Amino acid sequence: MIVGLTGLIGSGKSTVAEFFAKHNVMIIDTDKIAHELTNSDYETLEKIHNAFGDGVFDGNKLNRQALRQLVFQDDKLRLKLEKILHPAIYEQVIECLQQPTSCTYKIVAVPLLFRSPKYLELVERTIFVDSNYEQLLQRLKIRSGLEKNDVDAILARQVARETQLALANDVIVNNGDLNSLALQVDKLHLQYTNMENNCK
Repeated sequence: MIVGLTGLIGSGKSTVAEFFAKHNVMIIDTDKIAHELTNSDYETLEKIHNAFGDGVFDGNKLNRQALRQLVFQDDKLRLKLEKILHPAIYEQVIECLQQPTSCTYKIVAVPLLFRSPKYLELVERTIFVDSNYEQLLQRLKIRSGLEKNDVDAILARQVARETQLALANDVIVNNGDLNSLALQVDKLHLQYTNMENNCK
């Protein structure tokens, strides 16, 4: 079984993924794949350079902040970047899913899962990591130095929280209590393991 993991920016998807990983669940994180591609994949970097020019590079290294600011302000440029990255990310996801694992299910973490038909076709269940607005602001301030206006602008471009809550098969609430978070992950791990065993 393949489970899709998603949530708003700053909701704690990575922390949830780490708890699942403690159960030996294979975690395929599309954000990490994107970071690796834009860090060291020559073909990807060449395509970005051809599309966006020298202004988003410091020598041979991608200037992530410059690129982020550029595409955030222009939807056409954002789509241009997505056309470069998304096929390469998806290809690596498929390769990872084909690798053997001892666990009965695998997790694919996709930030905009409910806006990604390819991934929705791929997964059999979905988890939405929910968190209250104040927690989002606090985490993003600490992690990325983002102010309220920046966070609001990013959230406005994501699938609405209420929509994701309605679409998700399962919801994990992350409001800062790691013990509670671990217990919720433990419960879902048992549920998914039993579901797979019952299908055999």
